[in-house]
Amino acid sequence: MGNNKQRKKPALLRMFTAAFAGGAAAFLYITIPADAAGFTDVDNGYWAAEEIQWAEQEGLIHGYEDGSFHPGDDMTEAQFSVMLTRYFDMETGTPSELQHWAQPAYVTLSEHELRMPGLRDNAVKNRAVTRGTVAKVIAQSQAREPGLKEAAAWMFEEGLTTGRQDGETQTERFDVNGKLTRAQAAVFLKRIDDNGHSVWRAEEMVDLTSEGSNQYTEMVRPLYREAGVTLYARNDNSFGTANQEFYHLYQAYQGEMREFAVARTSRANFELAAQAAERLGAPADAKRILQGIIEADESGSTQTAGQVEITPRPSDVFLVWDEQQ
Repeated sequence: MGNNKQRKKPALLRMFTAAFAGGAAAFLYITIPADAAGFTDVDNGYWAAEEIQWAEQEGLIHGYEDGSFHPGDDMTEAQFSVMLTRYFDMETGTPSELQHWAQPAYVTLSEHELRMPGLRDNAVKNRAVTRGTVAKVIAQSQAREPGLKEAAAWMFEEGLTTGRQDGETQTERFDVNGKLTRAQAAVFLKRIDDNGHSVWRAEEMVDLTSEGSNQYTEMVRPLYREAGVTLYARNDNSFGTANQEFYHLYQAYQGEMREFAVARTSRANFELAAQAAERLGAPADAKRILQGIIEADESGSTQTAGQVEITPRPSDVFLVWDEQQ
């Protein structure tokens, strides 16, 4: 559903520093007076000073314990995902001891029809997010075509970017492969706000491709529709869902290999996945596949169902098969 943003500026400004230990992040919050001086490394003449101040006052991003902001530092995908949930006033949970610190934000975005690349991959969460990913995410948040070319064009059209470098095309000028800095993140969100894009509209998209389907979604769409799960075509060769319990991601690779990731959540989810795998051409029937998924989930070890290899991972069970078999 869309969010009518009514965020209030905090009475106190907060700063945090993130300390990483064993792959987990712990946040230290320190409260300082609201009329405190600006960041030590962002003076009034800095090109993004106004936007950084706005983002701090809105509680979207904070500085470090020593009073600095590090405006030129790369922003990770995890940090950007958290900023999105804050800007669109999405409620997020608390990560468990075994989860990445930003996992609740990823889950929340997924529930709002946006699946970030790092949803199931902590290594991706910790990488610097690219400007191309940011463009696609912002476009999709407003129910716009999330293809890279289309998203970059929409960013220019809406005045959300002036480009970063010379180039013959808008994607080149936008520098889609460049990394997003902390200052740029503040600027993008301020421009989004100034242009009236403060309501989340991603759920208004029928699908993630302009056609709305591909050959694989049409094989299984009735199954997902009956289960009340929305199916999204990601491109010509894959599809996925944005449902926390029924999280599925299917990929048909060049050649004949097929990969199907299924969240380790419930028996109902496993049953839906097994039926879908059979319809997608897996060389085993749904009953055998379901039994293999359950055994892999319970034992924590790889199982086989006919010629389907079923491998459990921390959050998912991966089904792999060769369509020619």
